[in-house]
Amino acid sequence: MTWKGIAPIVHRVETTYEKGIKVLSQDLEQYQPFWQRSETLPKWDITIVPV
Repeated sequence: MTWKGIAPIVHRVETTYEKGIKVLSQDLEQYQPFWQRSETLPKWDITIVPV
């Protein structure tokens, strides 16, 4: 599978998570400076830049 000629890096997560758990907006704010949103798919395509 490719998108715009680039193959995604995918990792399978086998952990079971509880339903209905949400992260508060104020907790996410500390991580947003490390996010680079795609211009074409800003809601779904986010690159997280390592610290």
